[in-house]
Amino acid sequence: MRESLHLNARVGGYQLIDRLGEGGMGEVYRAVHLATGRVVAVKVLTRLEPRLVARFRNEARLQATIQHPHVAALIEFFEHEGRPCLAMEYVDGEVLDAWLRRRGPLPVREALAVVRALAEALDAIHAHGIIHRDIKTSNVKISATGQVKLLDFGIAKGQAMAGLTATHAVVGTPASLSPEQLKGHEADERSDLWALGVLFYELVTGYLPFEAEAPLELYAKIDRGRFTPPSVLNPAVGAEVEALIVRCLKKRPVDRHPSARALCDDLDGLLDASAQPPKRSWTARILPPRSPGRRMRRVASMAGAAVLVLGLVLFALLRPPTDGPLTNTVLPPASGASSAAPEPPAETDGAPLHTMTIDVMGEAAQVYRNDSLLGSTPYELRAPVGTRLELMLRREGYHEHKMNIDVMSTTPGYRERMNPIQ
Repeated sequence: MRESLHLNARVGGYQLIDRLGEGGMGEVYRAVHLATGRVVAVKVLTRLEPRLVARFRNEARLQATIQHPHVAALIEFFEHEGRPCLAMEYVDGEVLDAWLRRRGPLPVREALAVVRALAEALDAIHAHGIIHRDIKTSNVKISATGQVKLLDFGIAKGQAMAGLTATHAVVGTPASLSPEQLKGHEADERSDLWALGVLFYELVTGYLPFEAEAPLELYAKIDRGRFTPPSVLNPAVGAEVEALIVRCLKKRPVDRHPSARALCDDLDGLLDASAQPPKRSWTARILPPRSPGRRMRRVASMAGAAVLVLGLVLFALLRPPTDGPLTNTVLPPASGASSAAPEPPAETDGAPLHTMTIDVMGEAAQVYRNDSLLGSTPYELRAPVGTRLELMLRREGYHEHKMNIDVMSTTPGYRERMNPIQ
């Protein structure tokens, strides 16, 4: 039976300050060490089943062997009123899946940096004979200073830790399980690399590569190993980045990277290449529909005459300083978008007026024209066909985004992603 602790309770040498979350085995609290004032995370086992107690102790043993800047460190293992507890490094930041929900898909270079940090962490734990077995966005935290931290070794497995998992048992998060795990084979280093490939795909697209409502349908999709190329969902994903993601998600383990270190080397090359000013190409693409009921991150729906198509183009916005103005390819507006008061039309000289909707990924932005505030997104405006609009999007904490839009009769509207000021 699960029994929560009260806030301000004293657990070992710590006082619980607030509750951070819970998992299958226990709850995690932010706490302060009474003797030193150090802020830590305390994980308390709340289900005292012998199997879970053994797994909890296993988590402590494994995490105690790892000292790495991208792995949350174990401080101590202790018991409180018969309950095993872990005191761990407190990471003051946001869990990666919440970060994605707030910001949408990451710019490709940011995603490369996050995956590079996690691959380095995997290289370290694999060197100790440990398989994490639960790499996913909810087990990664980004600190307030931008540090990437891998969390939760609750189902990790070490070479000397036998007997905690039944033979042929499937352990892990379903959407991140590799084909070999689904068939009951032992997870190895390349199974962690598969899960890291799933995470990488999610970072740059906002989607999981394999999704389904029913477990059997999900497992069948993973076993087939076929998924929508990430560049279809996000045109900013280049061929080399896509090839790396695809290699992580190869059905046969032998076709993936042989080690996390080899993956780090490839990621280093892509990070070096991405530091160069990229060549820009603009291509309109429509995203495929998702399974009903699944969470959709920063993707609006568009209504057609008889068919509902889900999707919008995700555009890379940062341009090299030497680039001139770029004209955006646009897509139809999201259905049901709210509209502000329409902008007064300019002189039309007989040209028909055209209505379009401007929107952004995430929170609303302010729309300016000639330094005059028109309104907030989603913003609907009218302009004569054949003219060019010069607009500016502004949002606190984000770079201004200038847009040059050629108004055509086939240009109903578009959606952009703004880039935060780092």
